Amino acid sequence: MQLKKALALACLALLAGWSHAQNTAAPRECAAGAPFLSADALKKSGVEFPLFKRYCYTDKSGSYALLLGEKQDRPFPEELLSSAVHAALYKVDSDNLLTRQWAIRDFAGEQAVGVNFRTRLFEFTDIDGDGLVDPVLVYRFFEPEDDGHVNVDPFSGRAKIIAFHQGRKATIHAVTGQLDGQRRTTGNSGYFALPKTVQRHLVKKMGAMYSARQFGFDNSYGFAPQKEPAGR
Repeated sequence: MQLKKALALACLALLAGWSHAQNTAAPRECAAGAPFLSADALKKSGVEFPLFKRYCYTDKSGSYALLLGEKQDRPFPEELLSSAVHAALYKVDSDNLLTRQWAIRDFAGEQAVGVNFRTRLFEFTDIDGDGLVDPVLVYRFFEPEDDGHVNVDPFSGRAKIIAFHQGRKATIHAVTGQLDGQRRTTGNSGYFALPKTVQRHLVKKMGAMYSARQFGFDNSYGFAPQKEPAGR
C-alpha cells in the first residue's frame, strides 16, 4: 500500500539566503596509498567495478570507504556522462580488507542521455548527533541538445538525492522543467522514516541547491510519496 503521509516543507523561497557551505564540510578523499585501496586489497575484497573517486570517513562504529564508479562512456563537451553509475560503502577491517555495507547502482535509461555523480554536493556528516555519519549522495540525469551537446540548464533533466541513516536508504527523486507543472519532487517511504532532523536537513539542502542554480526543484510545500522502483 502506497504511503499516504504528507510532509509539510518550508517554502524553498525562504531558504534563498541559506548557504550550502553552512550545511556540510567538504567531502574528504581517501589518503593516497591507503593500503585497503591497493589493487590487491580491492581484489581480495571483491571490488570489481572501475573506480574514479574514493571517500573515507570515521565515526564511532569504525572507519569506512565510499567507492564510486562511473562508466564515463558518454562524453560531451559540457559534461562527462555515463550510461550507469555505481556506489558502494565498505567498512575497513583491521586487516585492511573491505566489508561491503551497502551499494547502489543506477542507469541513464531511455529518457536521459547520461548520468553522473555531483560529488561537490556529497556529505559525510553526523546529521542527527547519534555518533554515526549519514552519507548523502547526489547524482543527475541529463537531457540531450542538438549537435551532440547536453542540456546543463538547472531546469532540465532529473536528480536523485540518496541518504543513508543507520544503514537504511532514503531516496528523493526530482524531475524539473521550465514550467511549474513539469516539476515534481517525491520521496520514498525510507525518506519519511528518517528522523525529523534529517528530513529538515535534506529540505535545506534542496533549498541551497535551488538558490545556487544547481537544480530546479519544484516550489511545492510537500512531497508526493512514492514507492521506490524495484531494483534500486
